Amino acid sequence: MQLSLILGLVALVFALATLVVVLEDRRAARRDAERRKARLSRLGEVDPLAPGRLQLER
Repeated sequence: MQLSLILGLVALVFALATLVVVLEDRRAARRDAERRKARLSRLGEVDPLAPGRLQLER
């Protein structure tokens, strides 16, 4: 009983930590993309990675 409770809590903490890491990684990637876009905009150039990120609407 106690072992299963402890293992459940450990699994819950691990899942929450994984979620936090994934969300922070996405946030950092978005921030880096905005910085790159602003930097290229100041130079008067277009983002060379932009066509690869386009998605078709169906």
